[in-house]
Amino acid sequence: MSSYDFTPIPLNRRRRPTSRRFLVIVVLVSSMVLTLLGRLYYVQLLEKDKPTQTSGLLHDAAIVVPAPRGVIVDSTGAPLVDNTSVQVLTVSYDTLQQRPDHGAAVLAALADLLDTSASALAAEITPCSPKVPAPCWTGEPYQPVPVAANVPSSVVFAVGEHREQFPGVAIETESLADYPGGSLASHVLGYTSQITAADKKKDPSLSDSDQIGVSGLEESYDSILRGVDGKQVVQLSPQGYSVGAGSYTAPTQGDTLVTSINAKVQKLAESSLAQQIKDSRAAGKPATSGAVVVMDPQTGRVIAAASYPTYDPQEFVGGISDADYAKLTAPSANDPLLSRAIAGQYAPGSTFKLITSSSLLTHKEINTTSDYPCPGSVTIDGRVKTNYDSEVLGNINLENALGYSCDTFFYEPEANEYYRDQARVAKGEKPLEYLQAMAADYGVGSSPGIDLPAGEQAAGSYADRETRLARWNANKTQYCADAKSGFPDDKNAADRAYLTELAKENCTDGWRYRAGDNADMAIGQGETTMSPLQLAVAYSALVNGGRIWEPTIGWAEVNAAGKVVKTIKPTLRDRVPVKQSYLNYIANSLNFSRGWAVSGAFAYLGVPYKNEIGGKTGTAEVFGKADTSWLATWGPIVKTKTGAVSAKFVVVGMVEQAGTGATAAGPMLKRIWDGLLGYKQPAVIKGSQPATTLPKLKPQVQVSGK
Repeated sequence: MSSYDFTPIPLNRRRRPTSRRFLVIVVLVSSMVLTLLGRLYYVQLLEKDKPTQTSGLLHDAAIVVPAPRGVIVDSTGAPLVDNTSVQVLTVSYDTLQQRPDHGAAVLAALADLLDTSASALAAEITPCSPKVPAPCWTGEPYQPVPVAANVPSSVVFAVGEHREQFPGVAIETESLADYPGGSLASHVLGYTSQITAADKKKDPSLSDSDQIGVSGLEESYDSILRGVDGKQVVQLSPQGYSVGAGSYTAPTQGDTLVTSINAKVQKLAESSLAQQIKDSRAAGKPATSGAVVVMDPQTGRVIAAASYPTYDPQEFVGGISDADYAKLTAPSANDPLLSRAIAGQYAPGSTFKLITSSSLLTHKEINTTSDYPCPGSVTIDGRVKTNYDSEVLGNINLENALGYSCDTFFYEPEANEYYRDQARVAKGEKPLEYLQAMAADYGVGSSPGIDLPAGEQAAGSYADRETRLARWNANKTQYCADAKSGFPDDKNAADRAYLTELAKENCTDGWRYRAGDNADMAIGQGETTMSPLQLAVAYSALVNGGRIWEPTIGWAEVNAAGKVVKTIKPTLRDRVPVKQSYLNYIANSLNFSRGWAVSGAFAYLGVPYKNEIGGKTGTAEVFGKADTSWLATWGPIVKTKTGAVSAKFVVVGMVEQAGTGATAAGPMLKRIWDGLLGYKQPAVIKGSQPATTLPKLKPQVQVSGK
């Protein structure tokens, strides 16, 4: 018999679900139902952004219609940046997704027409997401994606005549920037680009299709040029696909920017600069780059600003290719994107003697009647400093020192100024540094404040005790390391030896400011640098009563109806602390009517207008390079009722590695003066004087994307 006991358990001893467990289940189910009902109530009735669709109901979305940018015109109303209508091919991603093959056949056929690949097109129109990296579409999924601009007529006809083969593909008319002058004034105008994530973070109102200015005037005046975007309402299905169009709000084109640039003067300046580069190279000089600035000294308005080498901003319209951008930024291209006229910094050479003379006269260190020595050389701090070609002129006055550009004339008074300051320092007093203070008064060492992006304008520089010490503290470790290594990567033995000795000196004594440094500054050498624009501002002060302008290019904002919305007025920054009689003396000393007594007059001796022009040459020495050629000029010269010397134009020119100021910058600027004053040709500017009234503009005809 088995040992198992099969005796039945009494019914009253069997286990049953307790009332507590059942209660818990009821509570859980009830909570879930109540939570669901509460969420539905909130979503449907309380949430401010609740969806309006329910099953089978449509809802609206909006596509931004970009506003055409405003145009930029010159002082006569001639377009510098215009708009042009182009055919743009767009592809609707959501339309293709609704097809059985998700648009594969459409993309394949389209790729053949556009000479690209279907996979590239697919990537371009696919909305970006964490799982979809670039290249991808950053806009809304229901928004048509532009995949080709300036579409050939053959493509337009193919898509139009075979619509059944290209569902979701459309040809739209859009507005793009057009630069009718090509590279004309490119550094001043700048260019536009599609927005980036950083742009949108800075300004959330931007849409993915917007173009914004990223350089030049396009950037500075972007807010008035961009206009107001329009809106196309589209109806979306519950699945998010567009199924119909709603209301349309047209965009408003941006306002017109009138500039003080005269296109004809700009073209004259650029052509003369390019010609001089060619001529200087033919004469055996490297002539690597150059710049010209033409300014109205009475207002500070810039009439022309030319730089070489240059570029065509049309390359950036619609987005520049990686290959083209690489060409522009390659070392062999010599940085064509840099505006030498405004952002370049160069030793100004003897053109700086305007500032040195102003300082010496103002502080009574020399006078206008006495003669001072102009020897072939002088020794300062144990170092010999020579005149150009060691020329000896004997005792001469300031008038001839400026005209013949005698360097040694200025060395001794500025060295003596240094020694007087050192005596003050020895007594615990602050140095007066008259020359540095005058340079600052003329604008050296501070941004000129022109209406261009801050990063596109140079401040220039000069040395003094404070900055020398600060720089040494920041760089002494590198100085000492260079002195120890000896610049092994430099293949030129002479340069290597020079740089090593300089590094040794900087390592131990780089904080010292010496008398020789002050002497170098007196003739625009050493650590003294200026941009051509800064020099034009300084020489404008010579012939406008000492006023230092913040130069401007923008002149007025005009709306689409042709009405002036705002006049952009120049800002007077400062006045140089120099007597008008001293300014007159300096200007008269450099009048080309003095002939051979003024070095800059060499190229002008045979022209009838030479008595109306004044100028100062500069030949700046640069380590390891040929001399930089400078000439600062002004004219036509007029005398005011008070006897002050005044002028209508200031023209400054610079050519790197081209030799003396008289041999390169001299003939370059003569061609510009010939055009301005109408010598053997019609004058390029009406009345041979800057424009004083705004041009009358016709109402704009808006280019619509609808």
